Amino acid sequence: AINSILSPLLPSAMIYFLENHGPAKFSEIYLGEFDTPEAIWMSEMRRTMIQKIAVHLGDFKPRLMCNTRALYQYMPIPPIGYEPLERELFCSIYYLRNLCNEDKFPDWKIDQPVKLLKDCLEAWKLEVEKKGSDISIDGALKTLGLEMNGEYLPEEKSIRKAYFKLANKYHPDKNPDGREVFEAVNQAYEFLCSKNKQFQSGPSPIHINLILRTQSILFKRYGDVLQPYKYAGYPMLIKTIVAETNDHHLFGNEHTVLPSACELCFFTIANSALNAEELRRDNGLEALAAALARCVVNIGTLTKPEDMETKVCTFIVRCFSESAAFESAREKIQEMVPIISDICRLMQYSHLPDLVDACIDAASNFAQDYWLQTQLLQAGVLWSVLPHLFNYDYTLEEGGVEVSEATNQQAMGNRVAKQAIYS
Repeated sequence: AINSILSPLLPSAMIYFLENHGPAKFSEIYLGEFDTPEAIWMSEMRRTMIQKIAVHLGDFKPRLMCNTRALYQYMPIPPIGYEPLERELFCSIYYLRNLCNEDKFPDWKIDQPVKLLKDCLEAWKLEVEKKGSDISIDGALKTLGLEMNGEYLPEEKSIRKAYFKLANKYHPDKNPDGREVFEAVNQAYEFLCSKNKQFQSGPSPIHINLILRTQSILFKRYGDVLQPYKYAGYPMLIKTIVAETNDHHLFGNEHTVLPSACELCFFTIANSALNAEELRRDNGLEALAAALARCVVNIGTLTKPEDMETKVCTFIVRCFSESAAFESAREKIQEMVPIISDICRLMQYSHLPDLVDACIDAASNFAQDYWLQTQLLQAGVLWSVLPHLFNYDYTLEEGGVEVSEATNQQAMGNRVAKQAIYS
């Protein structure tokens, strides 16, 4: 799609549809209204494209109507930016924001999960390495030799005229030494013609969040396909967890990626024994322990299930629970004594059933190791587990009515009680 002659005019998704599905399917989308993981295109975007092309052509249309032999002075059109796509991240053949919207698109088919995982890892690497642009309105105007008209920008036709003049002068085909100036002129023109007049400064936490959540979806839905492969993203994942844990504004940052990072860590470990061992070798257990210690102190009677610290603690505890299946990981956990006491303390918050369930499950898996079992008993695990036994309500199951743990608190309480008995 990048090499297509249409790439400055259309989003990559539209070009993929044209290349992979033919002109009939492309026409259906181009003339319709679509907002899916594979296509975002609507009438507003069609109007934007037509207007941008008209502005770029300038006075050529009326000149052509007056003189059919009029010549068009060709100059490449800068890429058209579409407002509905400004916060989107396109990876492989999917818009990740829509793909991650599991309420709206719960079972969207992914034809090549391995390829999408590889593309996500590459997109993640590029996002982390992204450097901010120092371009500004004043700098763009200076590049084009223009000035502000009072408090307003020059008219778009004036911007276009200045761009054409400089682009024609420094085009590499005409001026081999002018490539650097030509690229600066292109960037300035594209910036001044964009609607928001802002360039992304460095890595976007929103994009990283989408990349992490997409990978979790892949491991949830296509775990059997991905199981033979060792997860290659642990160096970046662990680095992300450490950076988020050390962020002084962690609990006030609405765009934190720590919950998504811990969720992905859990799904990779649960998917394959290869991943659990790889995480241990890369010091991932230590990173998770530090993140747990940072968040566990914020868990209290007023904490809600949807709070960031609840999600982080739940996924981290499940990570340790899964890792306990391997002797090398259990030996490492034995050295992390605070984890045992934290897990025992978290069991008391019965209003956070998912977290309690994760802690009781972890205690069960830890207890298979003599030394971890000893540490649990010394931390008073029995006194943390026993109260959940008395939350069991036998009438719920004998009533013969199907209930969902997602909507029925007692159903979840019964499951925790059963898990407590096993523990």
